[in-house]
Amino acid sequence: MKRRNVPIVPVVCELNSAARLTRAMEQLALSMVFLPDAMVMEAEWRANPALGQKLEEERAQKDIRAPSAIFLRQARLALVVRRMLQEKKVSHVHATSSRALVCALILQELIDVTVSVTIEPRPELPQSWIESALRKCKGGRLSDRKLLRERRSSFVFDKAAFCSTPRKVVGLLGKNIGIDLTTGASFWQEWAELLVRWSGEKA
Repeated sequence: MKRRNVPIVPVVCELNSAARLTRAMEQLALSMVFLPDAMVMEAEWRANPALGQKLEEERAQKDIRAPSAIFLRQARLALVVRRMLQEKKVSHVHATSSRALVCALILQELIDVTVSVTIEPRPELPQSWIESALRKCKGGRLSDRKLLRERRSSFVFDKAAFCSTPRKVVGLLGKNIGIDLTTGASFWQEWAELLVRWSGEKA
């Protein structure tokens, strides 16, 4: 994406402090934007009571809702992130998990951005919510074949979810489901092209 002059702003909302970082991971972290701690985010939330109430009321009116604890956490993240995205003129947000998708869809309501997502193999959000949320996304990477069959072609099978699995096992699994899971380079090329396309589209 950098070769095509599409700037990337990797935002870290939540970090596993217990995880051990390699030198490569530490170098990568230098290019990331880390959000402030919980106290700062809570202050931002309290400084915008009308907007916070509006988001909660909109959630209450929906037939299919994200769990309240996850929603409130992600809503606070969204209020902090939105200002930064507006300053950097970000047009597309990619959520890296089902939890992050809650935040991304709130951002979609607040500012003019399109959204894509990677849904993890064992998502924390209910299946009904995920199915509803995917309709608001430009596309994404899915590990669930049933979800994938019901989506348009801009959703792809998430081969990266199997990168830690032995290659022989991955090959056999791919043969059974009719998808080649072993071609890493072509997969990432396809994925990058989709992100580039979505980044240029209007919300």
